[in-house]
Amino acid sequence: MTAAGRRRPAAHGRAALNATLLCLCLCLWLPAAAQSLAVRDPAPPAWAAMPASLLPMRLPVADGSGWTLQGSAADFEALDATPVRALSGDWRRYTPRAGRNVALQSARIELGASRARWEVTTALRADFLISGSRSSWDAVHVYKQRQTPADGSEFALDTHENGVVWAGLRAARTWVLRPGVDHGLQLTGALTLLSVRRVQQVDATGRVQFSAVTGYAFDADAQRQDSHRQFGGYGRQDASGSGVAADLGLLWQPSVRTFVNLSATDLMSRLRVNGVSTQQATLSSSTRSVDGNGYLDYQPLVVGRYTSASVATKLRPKWSASVGTRIGASDADLLVGGRWERVDDLDLPALWAVLPVMPGLQLQIDGEFRFRSIGLGLVSRYGALMLRTRSLRVGQSQALGWQASFNLPL
Repeated sequence: MTAAGRRRPAAHGRAALNATLLCLCLCLWLPAAAQSLAVRDPAPPAWAAMPASLLPMRLPVADGSGWTLQGSAADFEALDATPVRALSGDWRRYTPRAGRNVALQSARIELGASRARWEVTTALRADFLISGSRSSWDAVHVYKQRQTPADGSEFALDTHENGVVWAGLRAARTWVLRPGVDHGLQLTGALTLLSVRRVQQVDATGRVQFSAVTGYAFDADAQRQDSHRQFGGYGRQDASGSGVAADLGLLWQPSVRTFVNLSATDLMSRLRVNGVSTQQATLSSSTRSVDGNGYLDYQPLVVGRYTSASVATKLRPKWSASVGTRIGASDADLLVGGRWERVDDLDLPALWAVLPVMPGLQLQIDGEFRFRSIGLGLVSRYGALMLRTRSLRVGQSQALGWQASFNLPL
C-alpha cells in the first residue's frame, strides 16, 4: 500500500528556472543566428524538427565534416490518479483510471559531440515506473483521506515498482543503407557503458478488508530492494554497479517530404549491483485504532528475512515509432506527424505539428493522449525548448515536463 504513495524524485525546481532562462535566450538569439547563417548552411532534415519524445529515442547521427557540440536535458512526470506535485499530499484530488494505474518519471541529461556520423555522449538518466491495480491506489486514497470505507469493503493489492539511475558513456554510429532523401534508409546503433548509481525494485501483493465490527484486516507479501537503503542493517546504503546497454534506430524516407523513424532504446541491457539491501516480508495486521492525527494505526506484524544481495537486472526496453510529412514543397511549410511510444505495458500515443513562425524559427505543438498533456515549444537548427503540462494550474496537473537542447557546429 505504501509503494504507490511514496514520493518520487522531482526535477522541476532549479531545472525549470534554468529552462525558462534558456527559453528567453533562444527567443532572442536563435532567430537572428538562423537568419545570418541560412545562406551558408543547408536546411536540416524534417525529422530533426519534430518535437522531442517523452522517452529516450534513437535518431540518426548527422553527417557533418566538422565537429558539432550537442546537449539536451529533459524531464517528464505523470500520474494517473493524482496531480504530480500532490503525490505526497492528502490525495484530495483523486481521479484514477479503471484497471491498472501508473506513475512515471523519465529524466535525462546528455552532452556529446558528433562528426561524420559518429557520436560520443556522456549521459545521466533516471527512469522510475510504478504500476498498481486500481484497488491498490484506492487503499492508499482511503488511508490518506482518513476515510471509513463501506462495511465489507475489500482492496486487492498488486503493486510493482522499478527504478534505475545511471551515468554512462555512449558511442553511436549511423550507416547509410540507401542514400538520398527519396527512399533513403539509415540504420543507427549505439552502445552505452553504464555506472549504475541506484536500483530500486518493489513487488507487493495482498489484500485489505474492512468490517464495521472488527475493523481492518491487512495481509501482504512484499519484496523490496534498494541500493540506497539498509533493511535490518543489511547491504550498503551507497551500493553501485555497472552494466551495458544497446540501442537501434531505423530511419526511412519514402519521399522527399515524408519520414518514418523506428527506435528501440535499451533494446538489450545487462546491469549488476552488489550489496543491495533486500527485504522479503509477510505483513499482517488487524486493527481499528487511529493515531492522534486520525490516520489508521495499523502497526503490522512483520515476519521477514533481510539479506545483502547481488542484483542482476536490465533496463526496460523503450520502443517508439514516429512518422511525419510536410504539407507543401518548401522547407518552411507545415510539418505534421504522429508518434507512438511504449515501455512495459504503458503506451504513449501522440500527434504533433511544427509551424513556421519566422525565418529560422518554428513552433512545435505536441499532444500526448495517455495522460492528455500538451507541449508547446520553439525549435531552430541550433536549439529547442518545450514545456509540457496537462493543466494551466501546474499544481493540479497530472503530467508535467520540459525539454531543452542545443546543437552548435564548431
